[in-house]
Amino acid sequence: MRSLYQTIGQNAVSRRRGVTLMEVLMSVMIMGLGVIPLATLFPISVRRSAQATQLTNATILRYNAEAMIDAFPDRLLHDPDNDGNRDEHRYTNRKYIVDPIGYLLADDPAYRGRFGNDGQGAANGRVIRFDAGFTAMGSGPNFFSQQDSWRVQFEGIPKSNSLTELEFYPEDLSTELMTEIDQNAVAGYSQGIWSRIVIFDESGKIAQVRPLTSIPPANISSHTLTGFTALPDNLRYVDSGGLGIVSKVRIEIQEQRYSYLLSVRHQPTRVASVDVVVFFKRDFSPLSEVVHSVSDFVRYTTGADGAPGVAGEDDNQDGTTDERGELGWKGSDDEPNYQFTLNYNNNITGPPLNVSVDHVRPPLKKGGHIFDVKNARWYRIQNYTENSTATAALVVLDQPIAEDIRNSAGLAETADGVIVRSDVVQVYALGNKLDPSN
Repeated sequence: MRSLYQTIGQNAVSRRRGVTLMEVLMSVMIMGLGVIPLATLFPISVRRSAQATQLTNATILRYNAEAMIDAFPDRLLHDPDNDGNRDEHRYTNRKYIVDPIGYLLADDPAYRGRFGNDGQGAANGRVIRFDAGFTAMGSGPNFFSQQDSWRVQFEGIPKSNSLTELEFYPEDLSTELMTEIDQNAVAGYSQGIWSRIVIFDESGKIAQVRPLTSIPPANISSHTLTGFTALPDNLRYVDSGGLGIVSKVRIEIQEQRYSYLLSVRHQPTRVASVDVVVFFKRDFSPLSEVVHSVSDFVRYTTGADGAPGVAGEDDNQDGTTDERGELGWKGSDDEPNYQFTLNYNNNITGPPLNVSVDHVRPPLKKGGHIFDVKNARWYRIQNYTENSTATAALVVLDQPIAEDIRNSAGLAETADGVIVRSDVVQVYALGNKLDPSN
């Protein structure tokens, strides 16, 4: 005879064959509490990984720049126009940019010799751009960018080939594509600077690389590529009977993924202060160098007493008490300034840029950089707040402003301004460099 306890226990167990909906929901909630925070780490890790990669490449270019400066101190820092006149850079044009790639890829010759424009084609600011003699095809890119990034323009099987010629089917390599490849291989086109042909042997495992320069019109119409160094005569590209056996051809163009320029501030001595500015996928258009006017771009702001300098004192002994020119005077409570007002440049809505009114706003972003065109200094944006009409923004920097932009009356100057760049990875201050010659 079974006990009552055993019977009840067996029936209870037999009835419970699953879990309740409440138990399922609780399990899902507990799992979600653990999985969701974990999932949020993936985009953060991807972003941090990309930033680490950019900073690594920027550091490599920084050391490349230092090596270049050591090898060519005259051309890069003290005589960037290479005319032998050092005095003009010590006493007159003391702030300038050394930027061969930007000089080479300028949309118009009018933009080559200056870094900064007013949006309507005229010069704005006081920074001259020099090429330092590195504008020859391949010279600037080779020294002022990394060489490990190539974009495929064409890939296909040639119709026929010899050791010095490649012929293609018109439906594969059209006249339009041949023209584009030709333009990309010529200095001055914004798509790129340097093109190359990668020619694979019969097996497709071994390849020869040849630089590609401009293509003659006759070759464009006949869909042939010539003028490159002959392929090896080892029966890998042409057989014993003279028949071409190239398995594949790839035409690639170099991308300026990482590049740099030098920002120089020369003293009226043999010393020049230099910054290395590294870009990622740099924008070479004139729109990226538009100068926006500023307000209150000054070194100091008044402290608690509300007066420039020491309150009630004629600090600079010019007959006027508490004028703006006394800001930051020794013994005052004035404070270093980290912020200013950026006024958007509306001139870009007219020719030659013709930007729509909706796109006047400069590429402001946290972590982006600005360039003071009067003093040739770079700053990093810590934060910004746009006004309600989207015509200006209050910008906060991660370091105090080093030099004032004022007019002769000591008021905030608006004629000079700043260039806003979102494509700058990092700015490295290399300090002072001594001119090796007298």
